Amino acid sequence: MIEPPGTQFWADARWRDGWRLQRRWDGQTCRLLNPLGRVVCRGSWARCTEALEEAQPVAPPIDRLVILLHGLGRTRRSLARLDRALQEAGFTTARLDYPSTRMSIQDHAATLAELLDHVPTPKKLSFVSHSLGGLIIRQLLGYDAPWRSAIDRIVMIAPPNRGALLAGSLDKGGVMRGILGPSYGQIAEGFAVTLPVPEVPVAIFAGDAAGVPGDGLVTVDETRLGGASEHHVVPAIHTFVMNHPSVIRGAVSFLRAAPDRA
Repeated sequence: MIEPPGTQFWADARWRDGWRLQRRWDGQTCRLLNPLGRVVCRGSWARCTEALEEAQPVAPPIDRLVILLHGLGRTRRSLARLDRALQEAGFTTARLDYPSTRMSIQDHAATLAELLDHVPTPKKLSFVSHSLGGLIIRQLLGYDAPWRSAIDRIVMIAPPNRGALLAGSLDKGGVMRGILGPSYGQIAEGFAVTLPVPEVPVAIFAGDAAGVPGDGLVTVDETRLGGASEHHVVPAIHTFVMNHPSVIRGAVSFLRAAPDRA
């Protein structure tokens, strides 16, 4: 399921206790959203930054932060159920938006790195991703920043860690990448195999639906990643695999198992 085109314009560039300062993908304008997702300010970066400082002047310290990243053509709404389960389990979460069809994996990772540079470095930083989000996390691992050493666990749901053969076969003449953007082209070309491999525990959840290869977009083998701590297969299609009860329970359990750090 691809979200409406208008949802692919905004990237969360700052996050502060649920407040999100967004920059339009082409840099033309910005907006500030409150924790309920309502736009409270529009205009220049300076104006929206000032509004954020007035609304949430202090960035609260965070012991454990879980970043959630959606997949290609989707928005943060697609991870709402999983986010709710994580919050009910006691985790502080940041469910982010990024214009997945507009930029490359490197560009998405750069925006996320900038956001993390302005969040008080938590004692532990975890990630939960769907599809393309997993590749952005792997790209992010190449950054040298204070938050890098705080990363402790990663959950990847239906990640095309070895590319996606179906994406390549559908991209005859570059039609699909013209619709879904440069990140789609990178998935189709197998760019994922060049990305850093996490050195922290990783749990992978793959879909395997009846009547289609894998989850219909990514095969089970394409989700595999050397060194992963866990690899689970559930009966679900790509679009909805993140909502499968076994995935939600497994993600919560895996993150809860993270050892305390001194």
